[in-house]
Amino acid sequence: MAAVRQRTPSTEIENAVVGAALRLLAHDGPAALTIRGLAAEAGIAPMGIYNHFGDKNGVIDVLLRRGFAELTRTVSIGLDIDDPVEGLRAGLVAYRRFALEHRTTYSLMFLREVPNFTPTGDALLIAADSFGVLIRAVERAMHAGELRHGDPRDIAQQLWAATHGAVALELSDMCLVDDMGQTYERLVTTMIDGLRDLRGAAAAPGARRARAR
Repeated sequence: MAAVRQRTPSTEIENAVVGAALRLLAHDGPAALTIRGLAAEAGIAPMGIYNHFGDKNGVIDVLLRRGFAELTRTVSIGLDIDDPVEGLRAGLVAYRRFALEHRTTYSLMFLREVPNFTPTGDALLIAADSFGVLIRAVERAMHAGELRHGDPRDIAQQLWAATHGAVALELSDMCLVDDMGQTYERLVTTMIDGLRDLRGAAAAPGARRARAR
């Protein structure tokens, strides 16, 4: 009796190809993402990639969707902190942590342009969720009277621009300080202090202690 051929589960194929894509990106950059290269690295037939992803752009789209979903989970930690300012700070610090722990994915998401690739609508929606977390964190601090009132989206964009710039420099090894972690946290503090509602800040425990001295 002929053996029954077992079909590889779809999830296993996706995980294998995603892992292969990340390794190729880390070592050789976007140019290495070919169907033949992905298939060889993942240890599957090229037809398996076509059947599951459609083409290599489908693979890249999955990488982006997974990356932004993980980024959203990572930075959402701040929304669970009671103090809205500390929550905002925690989310911004978590953003750097995500970038350092997922360098290849972060670079694909924000730094490396893949020729002839356009993200799908689903990928763009998931990416927007990450930015939405930052907007909600800003809104929480505003509603608590800790940040001056303004357009939360505009302020979130300013915060993202600054933190992304710092992270991009760090990932490119263009840092001229010994401890980028400390410098980044001071950057976050500087930005938050600059956005503080002066009346709320004056009533904060830290400000009272400063006056006492």
